[in-house]
Amino acid sequence: MKKEINEIPDELNPELILNMTASELLIKVAKGEIDIQKLVRKQLSDRGIDDQRNWIGPDKARKYWEKYNKPAKTKSVRIRR
Repeated sequence: MKKEINEIPDELNPELILNMTASELLIKVAKGEIDIQKLVRKQLSDRGIDDQRNWIGPDKARKYWEKYNKPAKTKSVRIRR
């Protein structure tokens, strides 16, 4: 059963992920001046985890996340206010 978006805790709600991000940074991301996926892969590598949140250490995680270093097929997320 899929949870309704308002039942998801704020920290896990994808519609709220960028609420605290400065507009200047959001504009740069939207223009493609900042590669947000690269930043996320770095953050996950620094945390030392794989895609199942298993601890594998920073070195292995860096190598693990390298395979995702290609253009992503993303879908739009509608943000309701």
